[in-house]
Formats: sequence, structure tokens, C-alpha cells
Amino acid sequence: MTTISNVVNRIPCCLCGTMILPNAANQCPACLAANFDLKAMVQGNTEGDPIIVHQCRQCRRYARSIQGSHIHYEYCEPESPQLLSICLKHIPILTKKGHSSVTHNKVQIMDSSWIWTEPNSMRLKLRVTVRADVEDVTLQQRVPVLFKINWKMCNKCDREYTNRTWHAVVQLRQKRETGAPKKGLAAIEMALSSRANRDLRNTVLKIDSSRHGLDFYFLSLSKAQHFAQFLSRLAPIKIKTSSKLISADVKCNTANMQYTLTCDVVPLCRDDLVLVHKESRSLLGGRLALVTKVASVVHLTDASPKRSATNKIDHVEITAEAYHKNGGGGGSAKDNGCYTILQTSERLVRFVVLDVEFRVSKYALADVQVARESDLGANDEVLNCITHLGHLIKPGDIVLGYDLVSSSVGLEEVLNSNVILQDVVLVKKI
Repeated sequence: MTTISNVVNRIPCCLCGTMILPNAANQCPACLAANFDLKAMVQGNTEGDPIIVHQCRQCRRYARSIQGSHIHYEYCEPESPQLLSICLKHIPILTKKGHSSVTHNKVQIMDSSWIWTEPNSMRLKLRVTVRADVEDVTLQQRVPVLFKINWKMCNKCDREYTNRTWHAVVQLRQKRETGAPKKGLAAIEMALSSRANRDLRNTVLKIDSSRHGLDFYFLSLSKAQHFAQFLSRLAPIKIKTSSKLISADVKCNTANMQYTLTCDVVPLCRDDLVLVHKESRSLLGGRLALVTKVASVVHLTDASPKRSATNKIDHVEITAEAYHKNGGGGGSAKDNGCYTILQTSERLVRFVVLDVEFRVSKYALADVQVARESDLGANDEVLNCITHLGHLIKPGDIVLGYDLVSSSVGLEEVLNSNVILQDVVLVKKI
């Protein structure tokens, strides 16, 4: 027997009579393309309806994307692929009305190319190829799209060139003796320069340098307070707020105020050798302490540990409030505060470890014999000390420490009677 395959009957187009496969419109692709205009679905295809693209007048960058309230600007060469990508993202596809008998799927942009325009015309033109499926028939047309460039200052140029008056200033200060390294300010500068804090930097109008620190100017008090709270998480800081009346309107009951937030960073830095006075009422009162870490609080470790059955080393954490409440201190022995900096890191001396007698504890106490590296081959002077670095050093290692043989004059009067002044305070291993 002969099988008859399924044959689809063809019908004539209702407009031109061409034999076609049946579809909902009963029209051939040519008639559908003539009656269904894809150009009307693309905004910017006429001179009277251009698409707006923003460009910064100062830096000549184009607005690319909007992230919340922040507009990202990017520099692009004329008729470059980067600028083409920005223009394509600005093309909205409109839904055409008035085709009740014809339905279509989503319009897609298949290809695009530049159409030359005069460079100073503030106009950009694209030739865009769009495609849509209309009643199982794929239609594709080329549409010219016009863009108009409008000026809009980016946030960076707007802050730089707009004449604005600051209303709040954050004065960051760290007062140490002349020549002493200001590690606290350096750590804050590194944290602010990181990419993660870019949005925080954008709130600053201007930065000025001063003798003991930096001045940050802000447009409002709330932004300055947020910035000061961020600084307090990086270093132990005492914040003090003051205000000044600039002008006032009695009739409208308004006033123009300028605020000053003074942020005093505790002058203690890592690796400093500190004398803790007895008046501090601290666990380390009347002893020498070594600054081992500085974050939101200062970490002090006993630099003159005593031999005991537990071999325990005392540790103290000092907040900015506690430091200033006890009178603070400064970078010289003449200051009357409770914390006096005796030695700073630029006065560290290189020593060679000769012998280590280890003692077991969390911070391994050890009796160590060292010699100055500069004295090797010149004399046989050996210095003795007790250090908390016993678990890190061994004979032959090079360590940094403070030489107290020539700089401990007068310390016996302010230290506790049970404190044995050592020859060397070891700080770290190289």
C-alpha cells in the first residue's frame, strides 16, 4: 500500500496573492514587513525624539551606569566600542500599539555600527539592526538611532569646581615629640586610601595638612560625625565637638554654624617603650611596658617581667578615655602624665642572641644573653635580660631592642621597688 505523507496546504497572501504557509495574519513576510514597522518601536529614530546621553563638561567622561544614587562615569574615545556599549544601554524598546491582529515577541538588537556625525554637533548616530518574531515570521530591519549629548558634571568634578562652603571640619591630630614616627596617622592614611573606603573619601570636600595631622572638611555635621566614628575604629581617639556661630537670621529663626570635631589620637605607637607611673592605678603601674598592638585600644605588655612560679606576663588594654582620664602623657620624661614614652622605634638597636634559657608559658619567658651587633669583634660585653620572646628566638638570631644601659638614668626613682631594671628590652625578631 502507498502511504500518503502529511502535506500542509498553502494559501495565498491576502494582500499580494503569494502562496505562503498559513499564519494568523495570512500575510507573506514582505507584506508583514511593510505593514509592521519595527522602527516605531525604537526610541531615537527621529530627529525630534533623540536619546539623551550625559557627558561631564570638565573631564569629558560619559555616564555609564547608575548604582543607587551614584552615577558611574567612564572615559571613552569617539566612536569607540566602549562608547557604543554605553549608547546601546540607553536605547529603550517601545511596545507598538494598534496591531490587535498581529502579535510579536521581544524585539532584539542584532547588530550596530556608527554613522558619522560632525564632532562638534553634540550628536551621535547609530545604525541598529533589530529583529522580532511576528506570527512565526522573523522580521529584521535597520533603524537609525539619534543620540543627543547633554552636559552633566560628575560627582568628582562637581565637588572640585563648585564653590561650596564647608560646615564641619575634622581635625585629626597625633602629638609626639619632634622626629618620632607618627605610625597612628600613617595607619589611618593607608586605611582611607584603600578601595573599600572610596565612598567615604568622596564625602570629603577638601584635605589640608597641619603640623601634627590633617584637616578634613565636610558639607554637613552628620558626614563629619560619621567620618570621626570611622577613625575611632582604626585608632584610639578622643573626639571633642565645638561650634561657632557664623551668621543668624532672627526673623526666620535660622543660624549658620560651623562645627569642629577634634580627634586626638593617643600618642602611643607600636614598639614604643613606655613608663607607666604609679598614679595610673594600672596593673602595670610603676613598671616599664612595651606597646605590642594599636587598634581601637592600646595593648601594653610588661617589659620588665619578674620571675615567678607561674611565669605570667601582665597585659593591659588602654582606651582613649582611660588614657586621657589618667592625665595622658607625652614623648619626654618631663611630662607629668601617667604614660611617658621613653624610647621610640627609630632608637632600636640590633642585638645578637648568645644564649636562651627557656621558661614554659603562654608568652614564653626566657633568660637571654645578647650582645650588640656593632660590638662583635670589638669587645666582649654581654647584656642580660628577661624577655617574652623566648618561643621565637634561639642563639644566633638577630633581634631589635632598646639599650637601657646608657639611657636608664633616674628610672629607679619612679619604678616599683620590686622591679629589676634590665640591660635590654627586646622588642622583635628580625
